[in-house]
Amino acid sequence: MTKPLGQNGHEEPDQATADAVNATKPAVSATSADAVKPAEGRIAAEEKPVETGQPQESGSEDSAPAQSSRRVPLILVAVALVLVLAAGIYMLWADHATGNQSAQKPSSGASTAQVSHGPSGDAKAYKALQEVTVKPSVADDQGGLTVSAKGVGSKKKVADAPTLEIFMDPMCPWCGKVGRVIDPQLQRMISAGQINVTYNFLNFLDSASSDQYSSRVDNALAMVAQEDPDHLPAFAAAVFAADFQPNESSYQAVSDARLADKAVGVGVPKALADRFAQGTYRPWVDKVNAYAITRKDAKDAKGEFSTPTIMINGRVWDLTAAAKSQGGLEHLDRALLKALGLKSQDVGHQGKMPSIGAQGKALAVK
Repeated sequence: MTKPLGQNGHEEPDQATADAVNATKPAVSATSADAVKPAEGRIAAEEKPVETGQPQESGSEDSAPAQSSRRVPLILVAVALVLVLAAGIYMLWADHATGNQSAQKPSSGASTAQVSHGPSGDAKAYKALQEVTVKPSVADDQGGLTVSAKGVGSKKKVADAPTLEIFMDPMCPWCGKVGRVIDPQLQRMISAGQINVTYNFLNFLDSASSDQYSSRVDNALAMVAQEDPDHLPAFAAAVFAADFQPNESSYQAVSDARLADKAVGVGVPKALADRFAQGTYRPWVDKVNAYAITRKDAKDAKGEFSTPTIMINGRVWDLTAAAKSQGGLEHLDRALLKALGLKSQDVGHQGKMPSIGAQGKALAVK
């Protein structure tokens, strides 16, 4: 497996990220039981002057009706004051209750902040990826390019089919070895609508080449995904062919013309291949890589990120254990079919779907 240079596992969100998350928490209302108590005290204070049952010290029986008539307005005023203060207490209580409900239910602001932080990777890297102005419209917000029998784009997934998410660098030797084993089956399953595949093309191995080979290939793949999606799976497999993929430890330059010829060889129009050298999506490729290597959901059991990584329905699939169970890497395709719950004789046949469906976990491979 090949790890990004200087990358050991995933970066934890920095303090700025933590602050951003905290900022999305609803503020708890300052209204409390203590704030209500003074209002209760005011009610008690206003009630004391109104003591209708107390005898009067002065006056005669002739003045009793007059005294009673004076008490009636006083009682009405007192009652009015009580009602006003009671209404005030109710409003305070209602505000307090509303504050508690707000603290329990996520607000629209919190939801927006969660989206802007990305599903699992570094917040700053995710934000930078979203801010790239020139990028394939068919890519998802994490930089993935999903291909299915319906075309390219996350909205074109086959609903009942499992999704494989693959992280690879064109210079990664193990990506080539794995790809050469499983790509033929993947292409057949994609065409038959049996599987969706999301490609994440990385470029951290640019440092192993003299001409940023990984970035140039990733850009070409993105251009094909955008403009000629039917040939994306075949082109993605072609760049890992044993007679084409350069050696990571002894790189020999691969020209733009040779890369274009490789694309044309699998059916990509020459007019498109000749524009690879323009590097249309190179800035986007950089941001995809910077974010992808921080994704926590793509870490292996040791908490590290490496290529190739394959996820089945959102969970990392243990390639090493799977290959070992079948007697070696050369039989990884057999292990993959078992993990998906698909018989080898059913590969490429429409209507014969993997048993795990779109949500199930990969089956244990024995």
